[in-house]
Amino acid sequence: MRVAVTGATGLVGSHCVAAALTAGHEVRMVVRNPAKAKATLGLHGLNDDAIQVFEADLTDHDSLRASLVDIDGLIHAGAVFSLDPRDAQTMREVNPTSTKVLLDEAANLGLHRIVHVSSMGVYAANLTDITPESTVGPESGPYTSSKIAADAVAAAHQEAGQPVVIVCPGGILGPLDPNPGLSDSMAAIRDWIRLRAAPMPRSIRFSFVDVRDVATACVGSLTDGVAPARHLLAGHIHGMAEILNMASRLTGRKVRVLSSPLWVITLGGAICDLVGRATGNKMPLTRETAYLTVTNARAGGLQSVDQHSASQAFGFPSRSIDETLADTIRWLHTTGHLTTEQAGILGT
Repeated sequence: MRVAVTGATGLVGSHCVAAALTAGHEVRMVVRNPAKAKATLGLHGLNDDAIQVFEADLTDHDSLRASLVDIDGLIHAGAVFSLDPRDAQTMREVNPTSTKVLLDEAANLGLHRIVHVSSMGVYAANLTDITPESTVGPESGPYTSSKIAADAVAAAHQEAGQPVVIVCPGGILGPLDPNPGLSDSMAAIRDWIRLRAAPMPRSIRFSFVDVRDVATACVGSLTDGVAPARHLLAGHIHGMAEILNMASRLTGRKVRVLSSPLWVITLGGAICDLVGRATGNKMPLTRETAYLTVTNARAGGLQSVDQHSASQAFGFPSRSIDETLADTIRWLHTTGHLTTEQAGILGT
């Protein structure tokens, strides 16, 4: 199959490119920066002669439409992904609009399969049990708002009978992140591992998924399983304290988990937003992430996610959280994001 991948130089998109090639597909990388595409292919050890690179920004709608000419399947992993409040309006505008342009054109051209990469973040932060039939929304902030709107576009195409598969990953971890400053989920785990003492509410529980398992499900959705479909790719559900204890066990480096009042997180998010807007610096916390964390904690954390459809179709998830964490930490150390002391025994 001839497959176009948007967001192909991102964490999920680049792994989808690698997985699609392994599955025997012809791949067209739809990217904003062709130079970054070459570096991304090198990171994954891929031969750039085997891949077509097509330059198209998410705001250039004519180029987005042209990127689907002579294509059989689409993996739409491209999006403005930022928890930086300065990017709020851009996300609200670009993510749903670019999704509509691509999916409308895919339907017009009669593509065999369209895979839309959504997010577990489209569901309310206070939901403790989530199934594919759970109501999407309400938003927690500008990023989740943009993803909810894009998800609605994909769902409308499903209702119209188009072969659209929506995949909703949780917090994504894993090696080979093409972003120099790391994607937000990877930067967050790096920052937590660096600490000797981590303040956090013990009741928060989130989903953590290996990017390689996400890519397997995305590429598998091009040919396997039914369409339309919605696959929840939560992976493994754990409290942050559990994740840090696992990282401590894997590295042999002790980290103390301290209790943190919820009001401190809410206040910290508001202050970080103000400082970020005033200085232009990327902050470790935002109002949106604070709201997500506090709302999750007050509800008692995420408890269960129905991943049966992805498990049945793709054997998802295939990796344990221990394997994902260990591979992530090793890669972060190899690339200089963690020191040998911070990586502990995984850095030797």
